[in-house]
Amino acid sequence: MDISQISAHLSQHHYWHGRHFRELIHIEADEEQSFRAYWSNLVRDEAFKEYTHRERRILRYRLLPCGQLQMDRNAEYKSSVVYPINYRQGVNALTYSEDGFIAHPIMQQLLATDIAALGAALAGHSYAIDIHQFRVRTDSETSSPTTSGIHQDGLDWVFMHFIDACNTVPVVSDIYATQEADSCLLSVPMERFLETIVLDDNVLYHRAGDVQQMARQQPAWRDLLLVGFRRLANDAEETAHAEG
Repeated sequence: MDISQISAHLSQHHYWHGRHFRELIHIEADEEQSFRAYWSNLVRDEAFKEYTHRERRILRYRLLPCGQLQMDRNAEYKSSVVYPINYRQGVNALTYSEDGFIAHPIMQQLLATDIAALGAALAGHSYAIDIHQFRVRTDSETSSPTTSGIHQDGLDWVFMHFIDACNTVPVVSDIYATQEADSCLLSVPMERFLETIVLDDNVLYHRAGDVQQMARQQPAWRDLLLVGFRRLANDAEETAHAEG
């Protein structure tokens, strides 16, 4: 597996799944554990507390046409789509990622590899890159939804990197050609560190199952790193996002 194969598959099929994405980056002996540890200090997502128990932090960049990355410290996030669930719509005041996570060698390599995998698809345009650390957890016999059903997120490209899970029934991730359940293209439980699904969010839809406990009376959670690319329409929009 190499980056050019991923790019070619995305161009033809609009999605890609790889169990061994971690082989594309260099990981020192202690780095996997230290990277995973940053998911133990996430913050409850209050906007979704009536729907699920989700904890998160956000890291944001702007990718310029020249390939330069600029950090965006604005932690207020507003999705361009409305989800058919019980949550607080509008601007979501999130907590920014920790400095150690931002500078972590795995994070920096992952971002560079995601950008390289998209390759020519990004050429000549500016993109907002929103990176979400997600933990969905349950401490009771009630399951916690991971997503809002079969949906799109109003992005151009989405990378879903699996990080970790504890005491969970396998959570299946699905990719669909349409919003209809019978259009499923991929159905797989992600279980390996940095196992990855990439999809063209303009074309395809996705869903993941609920987080449910394997052993009762013990907490269960699933950790994911989501990297979303959204093309900026013009320089004015880029400036507005950077200023918040």
